[in-house]
Amino acid sequence: MLILAGLAVSVQAAKPGTDFNGPHDTLNIIGKDVDWKGNGEGYDNGNTMFVPDNTSEFSITVWDEGVETVIPGIQIDITQGDEFTVIDGNAFDDGTCAFQLAPGKYNVYIAAKAKPNAYTNIVGWVKANDTYYFDIGDVTVSKSKKAQWTDATDLFYVSAKEEPDTIGMMSPGDADVWVFDYLNNLKTFDSVLYPDPTYFWQYDNHGSKLVQIRFYEA
Repeated sequence: MLILAGLAVSVQAAKPGTDFNGPHDTLNIIGKDVDWKGNGEGYDNGNTMFVPDNTSEFSITVWDEGVETVIPGIQIDITQGDEFTVIDGNAFDDGTCAFQLAPGKYNVYIAAKAKPNAYTNIVGWVKANDTYYFDIGDVTVSKSKKAQWTDATDLFYVSAKEEPDTIGMMSPGDADVWVFDYLNNLKTFDSVLYPDPTYFWQYDNHGSKLVQIRFYEA
């Protein structure tokens, strides 16, 4: 079985009337000068990450649909476990951060909250194995006079358009699949070919000092 070519899905602005006051988890991604050294304390646990406000000096090597490709930005690894928490909150030591979602599925909204005219590109990537990756969605957020919340829920779903062969084996009716269900099912389908599939964000920052992500349980 071969995974077919990925097709990026751009996310849209949040619908008018969206309720942002309900219970939710929040991830704060704070942009610092590229030579920031921190204050000597740990940056794990909690809900905050520290990343370069300009990631032009950082890059990630992926095998995009089997082709080795260098893409701009830092890597934010995302897993799902018992609770919401930041696992690695400092991108300055190795160009990566990590956080864990709590159980369940979520509606996800993203906004740039500081420094007008800055922007951040985020791309969701599935790493099926060491030599095959594909992107499942992207979003660009920027700060205007008032923070705009963007619906980024699609960053956490693999669609039948992206994976027409495998998705039908996992979800009746070729429905979109929550990315962590997809990873688990992919490993179950062929644990030799896909021994440890993972999900991460390519976070390409161009001046944003604060990007906030909110997770509302669906």
